[in-house]
Amino acid sequence: MANRLALLVALVSILVALAVAWFAETQYQQLVATTELVVPTVEIPPYTLVAPGMFKMRAFPAPMAREAVHRALDDTRGKLTTTTLQPGQLIYQTQLVAPRQFRYSDDERLEIVSFPIKPEQAVGGQIKVGQHINIYRVVMQTQPSQQVATSPDPRVWLSAVGAGIELLIPDAAVVDVRSTQGAPVVAPPKVKTQTQEVTTYESASTSDANQTRPLTILTVAVPPDIAKDIVRLSGEAQITSRYLLWVSLAPIVKSGAGK
Repeated sequence: MANRLALLVALVSILVALAVAWFAETQYQQLVATTELVVPTVEIPPYTLVAPGMFKMRAFPAPMAREAVHRALDDTRGKLTTTTLQPGQLIYQTQLVAPRQFRYSDDERLEIVSFPIKPEQAVGGQIKVGQHINIYRVVMQTQPSQQVATSPDPRVWLSAVGAGIELLIPDAAVVDVRSTQGAPVVAPPKVKTQTQEVTTYESASTSDANQTRPLTILTVAVPPDIAKDIVRLSGEAQITSRYLLWVSLAPIVKSGAGK
């Protein structure tokens, strides 16, 4: 009996020793094993459109590959820095992102500008991100009457002496839509109604500002000269009430493939 107990203890000891040795070897390999990760070769300022030639591969302990970092030189192509990158540092994915993710547009030549607008001047407030719009400049009378100034109908303004309208920019890309003070536009909630035969969902009317927010701020990607005009006209409209920005959904230009 004693011999069996001694044999069992020895066997358990051997198994424990093997487990400890395996664990130690695993930890050692994790410490000494390396992997190649991307690092900058020079200091790169924020808001810089980068190229693979600004980076190189550098060896790091293998566990570092589990971090949310860039792992290949091709991952950097066409990306934009969101913070200063130092030579030799690991590059986290939040520090180097696609331009559209950081500035709403892949076209670095375009300027991103927002302007206030009333829902009735923006297709009833139904403008959505990704749509293309035409932006019009409406000129009212030098001294419009109260009836003209408060009318939601552009035909009333245009029929007045001294009024006019011009297309400021066609086919501008909408990149963001907000309500007052920058809150996201939220559609009215759906209310469930049920009868014995069918269940339906209808939009609820609510006065809760957290539930229903009308569109009052449009953000578009446009050339810099157009952005300047939008800012100028928005400012003049607030000061003199002579100008309005009015938008419409741009027509769809059909390709020649179907002809």
